[in-house]
Amino acid sequence: MKKKSLLAMLMAVLLMVSSLAGCSPASSDSGTSGSGSSGGQSRPTTDGKKENSFTLSVTDQVTSFDPELFTLQVEDAVIVQMYDPLFYLLNDGSVENVLLESYTENEDGSVDFVLKSGVQFHSGDVLTSEDVEYTLSRCENSPLCSPVYATVKMTVVDDTHFTWNFEGASFSDLAAYIQAMGIVNKSYCETVLDKPDDNLKFNVDGTGAYTLDSVADNGDVTLKRFENYHGTASIDTLYFRYISGNAEMAFESGDLDYTMYTVTNADLIEGYSNVTTSSQALNNVVFVTVNCAEGMPTSDIRVREAIARCMNREEIMEIASNGSGTVAYNLATPLVNDYADVCDHFDTNVETANDLLAQAGYSESNPVELTLIVMPAQPDWVAACEVMKEELEQSYFKVNIEEVADTSRYFTGDFDLGMISIGLTNQFSSFSVLFDSASGMNLAMYEEPDVLEAFGAIADEATTQEAMKAATESLAYIPIYYPTVFFAFDSDLNTGDFYTSISTFLYKDFSWKQ
Repeated sequence: MKKKSLLAMLMAVLLMVSSLAGCSPASSDSGTSGSGSSGGQSRPTTDGKKENSFTLSVTDQVTSFDPELFTLQVEDAVIVQMYDPLFYLLNDGSVENVLLESYTENEDGSVDFVLKSGVQFHSGDVLTSEDVEYTLSRCENSPLCSPVYATVKMTVVDDTHFTWNFEGASFSDLAAYIQAMGIVNKSYCETVLDKPDDNLKFNVDGTGAYTLDSVADNGDVTLKRFENYHGTASIDTLYFRYISGNAEMAFESGDLDYTMYTVTNADLIEGYSNVTTSSQALNNVVFVTVNCAEGMPTSDIRVREAIARCMNREEIMEIASNGSGTVAYNLATPLVNDYADVCDHFDTNVETANDLLAQAGYSESNPVELTLIVMPAQPDWVAACEVMKEELEQSYFKVNIEEVADTSRYFTGDFDLGMISIGLTNQFSSFSVLFDSASGMNLAMYEEPDVLEAFGAIADEATTQEAMKAATESLAYIPIYYPTVFFAFDSDLNTGDFYTSISTFLYKDFSWKQ
């Protein structure tokens, strides 16, 4: 797999997770919901129910709706309404066919696929196996599905039948990446692109429930229901309003039908009599990445353990998540298959930290000087880093906090510690890229043969948990907390499930109550 494509994948994942983390992770209860307090104040509402439309916000200006080459989470949230994948992974880990009629896993590891017959693209063209093959060819530099390109060899049998052979990975290993492939129309793409890996920008021809109606100069996006959709969709129009300010205030003023909200405004939003709220755990972990490159003080495991022993994760989590996260002691999240609490918690103990640093040659008069980087776009994280600095400086550390504009600094090695978050697939094997320099995703610049061997040995629940333990206890990445998000809806909406595998809703599942 090419380093460039993996680097692009990580950048997209980081952008996605950072945008969600800013929405104030909530409690650890997954998918719980309830209506606003009875007798509470009613908030103004849109004309959505009368018009059979649904209005929500985007907080970044979109630049592309290319399902393989987008870079922002807000773009993905729109793209998944217009482009269908072969299947989706449901929250329980099962597969729900979308464009597939069926698939069969063979004894040799290959998979035979059968497409649904008569599925139409928005242009009216009928979906065929060649469209899947063309989509696969576009994945080499894709932010989310380049592992499929690097692993799969495809054989077309006929218009609706094709076979995939896998090299170096299995179908289950790649399922999360396969669902990231929004299937494009080969003949349409060939009319608007010079070569397959060019960016489609706002040229859209998917098989999804909604078609692109317009992208306004101010960033607003409008989608219309696809009349010939192969599935079902109730709401006629989706309005994505670009809001540069506070989306919660826009929801409270009646400009939106839905928003994500923070703990700060929870009492107000949950108190409305005509609002329904819910929360959902995310397959993300907020952590401190530690630069373990040779010559860095943090290349010494004793220094890394001293850092972990100084940190009060409960206190840092409370500030970073507005009191709504769940403390993490495992690099894997509870949504990762075969997750278990098998890792050392490295509980706070400054005396132990002092002993470790003394063994490493440091003292009060000769402290370890560290640069801690954080993005100011996450003000709660900045505040948490100030607390982390105070905690570390109780031992033999001297910490300088630097705010960085984006994630690029995390790849340069010009730092000691960095607070960031990430969400990979629900297979722990995907986390191996964080320890492999060849992947371009090794933020810690850490290469320990035992850790990579543990990943290479993953074959079942026991070996997965052994890899979790080895990877986490390397302390190349120190987990802080798992985020959850709060959602608020107009109470007249029937809402669908939040898909943890794609970190968004499919609005074809929404409808207005009669």
